[in-house]
Amino acid sequence: MRYIFIFLLLLQFTTLSPPSALAQRVPRPAVAPQDTPRVAAQDTVTLQAPKGDIETTIKYSAKDSIQFEVDRKVVHLYGDAKIDYGDMKLEAAYIEINYDNNTLTATTLTDSTGQEIGTPVFSQGAETYAAKRIAYNYKTRKGRISEVVTQQGEGYIHSEVVKRSPNNEFYGLHNKYTTCNLEHPHFYISAGKIKAIPNDKVMSGPFNLVIGDIPTPLGFLFGLFPTPKSKRSSGVIVPSYGENARGFFLNNGGYYFAWNDYVGTKLTGDIYSLGGYNLDVSTDYVKRYAYRGNFRFTYDFLKNDEADVESSRSTDNILSQLPPTQRTFWVYWSHTPVTKPGRGSFSASVNAGSQLHQRVNYNGTAQYLAPTFNSHVSYQKTIPNSPFSYTIKASQGQSTQTGTMNFVLPDLNFSMSQVGLAELFSDAPATNKWYEKFTLTYNVRASNTISNIQPARTSTNFPVLDTSPADTIEVNFGNLQRLWESGQKTAIHSFGIGLGNYKIMRYLNFSPSVNYNETWLDEKYSFTFNPDSQRVDVDTTGFGRVYQYSAGASLNTTIYGTVYVKGEKVEAIRHLIRPSISYSYRPDFGDERFGFYQRTLVGTDPNTNLPRYQNLGRFRTGLPSTGLNSSLSFSLDNSLEMKVKAKNDSTDAKFEKVSLIDNLRLSSSYNFAADSLKLAPIQLSFYTKLFKMVNMNFSSTFNPYQTDSAGRNIDKYIFDARKLKLARLTNASLNLTASLNPEAFRSETTLPANLPSLVPDQDPVLPQYVDFKIPWTLNLNYTFYYTRGLGVASRNNLTQTVGIDGSLNVTEKWKVTYTSTYDISNQNISYANVQIYRDLHCWDMSIGWTPFGLLRGYNLTINARSSLLQDLKLTKRSNSVYGY
Repeated sequence: MRYIFIFLLLLQFTTLSPPSALAQRVPRPAVAPQDTPRVAAQDTVTLQAPKGDIETTIKYSAKDSIQFEVDRKVVHLYGDAKIDYGDMKLEAAYIEINYDNNTLTATTLTDSTGQEIGTPVFSQGAETYAAKRIAYNYKTRKGRISEVVTQQGEGYIHSEVVKRSPNNEFYGLHNKYTTCNLEHPHFYISAGKIKAIPNDKVMSGPFNLVIGDIPTPLGFLFGLFPTPKSKRSSGVIVPSYGENARGFFLNNGGYYFAWNDYVGTKLTGDIYSLGGYNLDVSTDYVKRYAYRGNFRFTYDFLKNDEADVESSRSTDNILSQLPPTQRTFWVYWSHTPVTKPGRGSFSASVNAGSQLHQRVNYNGTAQYLAPTFNSHVSYQKTIPNSPFSYTIKASQGQSTQTGTMNFVLPDLNFSMSQVGLAELFSDAPATNKWYEKFTLTYNVRASNTISNIQPARTSTNFPVLDTSPADTIEVNFGNLQRLWESGQKTAIHSFGIGLGNYKIMRYLNFSPSVNYNETWLDEKYSFTFNPDSQRVDVDTTGFGRVYQYSAGASLNTTIYGTVYVKGEKVEAIRHLIRPSISYSYRPDFGDERFGFYQRTLVGTDPNTNLPRYQNLGRFRTGLPSTGLNSSLSFSLDNSLEMKVKAKNDSTDAKFEKVSLIDNLRLSSSYNFAADSLKLAPIQLSFYTKLFKMVNMNFSSTFNPYQTDSAGRNIDKYIFDARKLKLARLTNASLNLTASLNPEAFRSETTLPANLPSLVPDQDPVLPQYVDFKIPWTLNLNYTFYYTRGLGVASRNNLTQTVGIDGSLNVTEKWKVTYTSTYDISNQNISYANVQIYRDLHCWDMSIGWTPFGLLRGYNLTINARSSLLQDLKLTKRSNSVYGY
């Protein structure tokens, strides 16, 4: 009775009509005519069932027709059939609903050409399956799917038969697991049985790798592939393997801890067959709209017993290239805030550790060759509605070559941006008085500079007879107080006073200024000559104060000159001249009245037996230079441009500007207070861009004075001896760079020289990114440097180099990049590198060769493109050196 009731209910919402042509072509089930009423399909039929096996409303539709078999309790849907049942959806060319056994069956149909159409697609929640045949029990929520392809994370599973359990897990038979998204994948992992837990993992039994339908012996007894989709998850990081100077290794294996959506920690390590190991802890964190950062600590134990034997360093043993057994560490910390107006921001960039750590743990050319590493931690804030801001900072720098470590702790900075002097002393509105143009800027920096290497007293600061040696302080917790006490504590005050800008004769800009700097120091010295020991004794007298001031003014203008040509292509040529003259005055702070220097007896001249005196600085840092300065500086800047007819304009009205000379600069200075050689060397520089793609930079220096046989300047102008010659060229440099690529011919903008395909990643011969969309690039550069010998016996020095780099798409899938530098002066190739890339759709292949230099060698890598199978790769490399 229940199904009769359902059937009668459906009849109220349907209209009888003949079946379509498609329905007539499809074979119908063999049933008695009197028991098989035919009902034409509506767009959507809604069936609300009484309480029983059906839990919710079933919505279904068919584009062609719907047939009911009441006695068998079966409904047939033909042509673009669709069913919605709760969160489950099913689409196919043909669907059968069987109310007797609570099943849905979907298959394809064959059209008049013999082609199968209407592949069944089953979806429930976020899961979607496409297959040749789908059978689903909507009561038990179990299913059986034949010839199915489903996506799990980044991977695709091709299965002959899949059974689906009520908890959404499914089990596959005769499977192919791949990250290739083609119907016939280029590669896959062949496994007889697979179990997939959606949004979690895919597990398999014994499997092997198949490439190009060719089975390989690569495989394992079981497989585990994580497939997280909706959130971060913890999991095992599978290590890679190989061999280097430290032996056979397992590299970068460990575990990832996903604490929450904002913090994650990766714990990995390396182990080597010769006894060494490496531990690495890295934590990423982020807070939306506030900050993001990464903290990483790495510890390395290098075991190299053979390096302790001196004779081994003279052999070809690769271990002789590494340092002796030692333990090293390194700390990275990067913290980047999101700047908000009126709020302070904390930032950090820490890159510090043991001296040899970066070389032993070789990670790329830049890391290996870096001479210094710098770190800082700072907090900065601008006080709202005021010109004041402050910064609290701590910084550190270290040299990997000398082992020197310098710290600035603390480093406090307080500054006031430019304000009008009238605003500081009065709230009255501005009246455009001349003195209202005066401005003031102020900055104070208080710091404590610490170094683990204290210089000897015979250094530049103390050129006296005290021969105390340099002192090296080991950086550890036990020496913190000693390091702090050895620091140089200073406070530097800087005042800048602007006296306004004024127009003179309508076209000249006149700008006077005054500057004052004062430095407070924690130590001041007094020198006394001891005749008995024939040395200078140095006494510390405590707090010291050093100051200096200067005044100056500048005068500049701009001159335009235009010549109208009125030609077919050229409209006019304009010359722009910017002359500038400035004057500065600074007293001689080496005078005894300032007390910054002390004229001290330092012994007796061995040639004349007369007393010898020296002007010694009484402070370690912050000393102003000696000598009176009264200088007049001048410069002349020129630019030349041409107004031509636009290429894309057919009328005579529109023109565009073309630069002929971007800047031609001539500059020098003249010190009126100097006793000799008052005119400084003359500087001439030139910059322009040719044909919108060639950059030209030229700079040179000219000496206006005559020289003696040793190459020293004498106080006589060259012009006095040779009336037709004003100065002598002492050095010159020329740099030409050209970037040729398709974009350069289409627009004025050219691609940058550091294209991603030409910037090496951590591997020096494996680039991070290759863009196959750019058909070709070509970058050329030429460098010329000339230095003239100063003395009669000296020679002129000439250096020339030419370089070429670029890329070429040989085919749509093959790309070659190249880089080479040739030293013309020495007639040798200083650097060369060739890379060949192959786009294998779901695989990448690269071949690199560096025939010259420190990192000469080759590299061959074939790897799966998906990050899910990042460890599925083949690497073969040979480098001349490793690490140290």
